[in-house]
Amino acid sequence: MRRFIVGFLATIGTLVLLAVVAGVAFFASGPFSAKPLPQQMVLSLDLRALPPEATSTGLLSGGLFGGSRDIVEVVQLLWQAADDPRVVGLYVEIGDEAGGLARVQELRQAIAHFRGKGKFAVGFAESLGSGGNHVADYYLAAALEQIWLQPSGGFGITGIAVETPFIKGGLDKLGVKVEGGKRYEYKSAPDSFMETNYTRPARENLQQLIDSLFGQFIADVARDRKMEAGQLRRLIDTAPHESEQARQDGLVDKIGYRADALEDVYQRASGKRDLVTLAEYAGDETRPKQSGDVIALVRVNGAIMSGGGEGSPLEDDAMAKAEDVVEALENAAQAKDVRAIVLRIDSPGGTYPAADAIADAVGRARAAGKPVIVSMGDVAASGGYLAAVRGDVIVAQPTTITASIGVFSIWPMAQELLTSLGVNVERVSVGRNAGMHSTFQPPTPAQRAAINRELDVIYAAFTTQVAESRNLDANRIDAAARGRVFSGTDARQAGLVDELGGLQLALNIAKAKAGIGEGRKVEIRRYPDEGDRWQRMIDRLFKLATVTTSSNMSMPREVREALAKFGIAARPGNVRLPPLPPLWR
Repeated sequence: MRRFIVGFLATIGTLVLLAVVAGVAFFASGPFSAKPLPQQMVLSLDLRALPPEATSTGLLSGGLFGGSRDIVEVVQLLWQAADDPRVVGLYVEIGDEAGGLARVQELRQAIAHFRGKGKFAVGFAESLGSGGNHVADYYLAAALEQIWLQPSGGFGITGIAVETPFIKGGLDKLGVKVEGGKRYEYKSAPDSFMETNYTRPARENLQQLIDSLFGQFIADVARDRKMEAGQLRRLIDTAPHESEQARQDGLVDKIGYRADALEDVYQRASGKRDLVTLAEYAGDETRPKQSGDVIALVRVNGAIMSGGGEGSPLEDDAMAKAEDVVEALENAAQAKDVRAIVLRIDSPGGTYPAADAIADAVGRARAAGKPVIVSMGDVAASGGYLAAVRGDVIVAQPTTITASIGVFSIWPMAQELLTSLGVNVERVSVGRNAGMHSTFQPPTPAQRAAINRELDVIYAAFTTQVAESRNLDANRIDAAARGRVFSGTDARQAGLVDELGGLQLALNIAKAKAGIGEGRKVEIRRYPDEGDRWQRMIDRLFKLATVTTSSNMSMPREVREALAKFGIAARPGNVRLPPLPPLWR
C-alpha cells in the first residue's frame, strides 16, 4: 500500500508538470502569443551571462523553464536582425568576465556583421574585469560602437591568469596514491594528481597557449579601439583604472549609469523608447528567416562518452553520448534534402572508443556524399579533436583550445590509507591481470607493463588517424601531438585546422562544398530536432516520478487513458508529447 501511495503521488506530480508544459504551449500558440513588433526597433541583448554552447534539459539546472538560447541561436538571430530593415540598432548589457573566448569571438563576428549593415551597437557595463584574471567582458565590449561604463565600476582588465591546484602532496598525507600513465609529456590533465607543480613541458605549453590567446585579444581590441597594440598592453599592465581615467585613455567611450546609456540609445533611435528583447524578436514570425537548401547541424557538446539514451532525470546535458551523435550523423547523411553537414564541437575530450565512433560516423557521412564541415567552439581537445579530424574542413576560432593529441589513464589507490585505518582488503581472483585497476592493491610490474602497452596502442592509433586525415608526416605529427594544447591560431600553423572563423564561416564553406550558390539562403536543420529537447524533459520528468516505485509497478490504466485524451502516449519510461508550436522548436 505504501508503495502504491508513493507511486500515485509521484504520478500526480508528473501530471501537474505536464499541465504546466501544456499551459506554456497554449500561451505560446494561443491568444497570448507574441505581439507584433514595431516597424523601427532596437534589439536588446543581455550578455551578462554568455549564451551556453547548448541549452540544458537537466531538471536541476532549470532546463524546463530556463528558456535560455544557446550561442548558435543567438548568433543566427543577430545575423537575421542585421538583414531586417526594422532593426536600427543593438543595445548590449555586458558583464560575463569568465566567458569562453571562442564564444565571445562568435558574438564579435555577428556584431561586426550587424554594424556592417550601417546599424549602431551600444553597450553598458557596471564594471569591466573586476575579477582581474580574464578578458572576456572587455573583449566583447570592444566589438561595439560605443562602450558606457558606470562611474563607480572601474576598468580592471589586467590579463589572463590560470591557476592549477596540485593535490598530490595532500593525497600523500592521506595515504592515497594515483596510479596510471600518460602519453606524453605535454598531456598535463593528470598532473594535478601525480605532480606537486607544473612540469617544465606543461608550463611551457600553458604559457604558449595563454600568450596566443592574449595576443589575439590585444590585436583585435587595439584595432577596435583604434590604438597601438603596445599602448593597449601598457594600459592593461598598469590596470586597474578608475572609470574616468579609462575614458581618457580611450578604453571606453562614455561614463554614466544604465539610464544614461539607454537615453543615448533612445536618441539614436529617433526618440523611440521601446527595446525589443531577443526572446521577443525570436518569436516574431515576420523576421528574415533561412529557407531553401538544407544544411544539417549536428552537435558534440560536453565530455564524449559511450552509450546513448536519455540519461538521468536530474542530470544536465554535460555529456555527448556517442550513440546519439552517431545516429544524428547517420540520419543527416541519409536525408535526401540535406546537402551538407556542419558538426559543431565543444568538448574537452572523453573516452577513446566513443570519440573514435564519432570520427568513423563522420567518415561514413562523407562516403555517403555529404560534405562534413567542423565548427569548433571554446574547446575541441583530445577526444573532441579526434571527433573532428575526418571532416572535409575544420574551422576553429583563433581562441579555440584544441589538439591535446594524447591519452592518459589514472585511478586512485588507497592501500596506505586503509592500512592506517586498520582495514585489510584481500583478493580472490582468476586471471593473471584480474584487478589490475584496483583501488585497494597496487598493480604488479606485469600489470603496469600491460597498462603502458594499452596507452601506447591508443596513442599510436590516435596519431595515425590524425596523420592520415591531416596529411602530416612523422615529424609534423610528432610536433603537433605528445599531448600539446594549441589555440586555434597555433593549431592552424601546425596543420591541425584549416580555417579560422566561426559558425557562419563553416556554413559558408558547407554551402560551397555542396554546390549551393553564395547568395542562396539555406535552412539550418538540427539533428536531432531541437523540438526533442522538450520530449527529453518530459521523459526525465516521468523517470523522476517513477524512480520511487518498484520496477514491476505499472501505471494505472485510468492515468494512461486520461493522458491519451490529450494526445499523450504514456508507459513506464516513455511519455510522448504531441507536437509543440514552432516557437518552441
